[in-house]
Amino acid sequence: MSFRNSPFIPRKNPFQQKDLIIPSLYDKLVLMMKRLQKTLRLSFSLAKTDFKLKNEGSLLGMFWYLLEPILLLSLLYIIFSQSLGGQIENYPLYLLLGLIIFNFFSHATTEATGAIVNNAELIKSSNFPREALVISIVIKRLYSHLFEILIFAGFLIFLGADPIWLLFYPIILFFLILFVLGLSLLLSVINIYFIDMANIWGFACQLLWFATPIFYSDKFPLPFYSFNPLAYFISISRKIIIYHQIPAIKLVAIIIIGSLFSVLVGFYLFNLFKKDFAENI
Repeated sequence: MSFRNSPFIPRKNPFQQKDLIIPSLYDKLVLMMKRLQKTLRLSFSLAKTDFKLKNEGSLLGMFWYLLEPILLLSLLYIIFSQSLGGQIENYPLYLLLGLIIFNFFSHATTEATGAIVNNAELIKSSNFPREALVISIVIKRLYSHLFEILIFAGFLIFLGADPIWLLFYPIILFFLILFVLGLSLLLSVINIYFIDMANIWGFACQLLWFATPIFYSDKFPLPFYSFNPLAYFISISRKIIIYHQIPAIKLVAIIIIGSLFSVLVGFYLFNLFKKDFAENI
């Protein structure tokens, strides 16, 4: 007699297998969070050390982070205030904010391009999260960016503008960091297989300087303006902080989608190739 189909024998609980999957997904999530925490801790440590070493022995030290944007602002204001900046309201603030945002983008991405190649011996001899090298550079440049924002806040007060609108900038800065980080990761990978990428990107940043409305009006008709993501970050920042205007939803959507796309693609390609870094550098 077969008891296989007997109603007295308890059947398997259909939810039993799902119960076994849940702890597995939970464990993966916990592991991922621990790796992220470890990577960020290492990145902050590297950024802090590099920041201190860079300013050690310097006569100006951290004062240079305050002096550099002021000197560049003064030069550009003298050259363009009567021509390109003549029709722009609050031109000194307009110019300084554009300079500060562009400097963060340019310095971070340019330095991060060589993050892997320049640390070849460390990568070959140690086992650690490779992305920490790129993240640390973005964090280090964020330190100097915050000094420049303090300068901008001082100019707001000095020129009689309302500094309270600067409180909205951390939201913009969050997405700017994501955008810069994603692009930095991508450039660092490309530079491994195409060593001239560092020089090419340095030249591209010089061209981007002129293609971004920093010292001229963002209403100036340029055919490639719509394809310049950095221009959207600068434009939104100016609208909110300087002119106290609510930016168009289209502009906000562009920087959010562009930032998320940049960081997701950057991390995906970095993780895809990082197991081969030691063999190719």
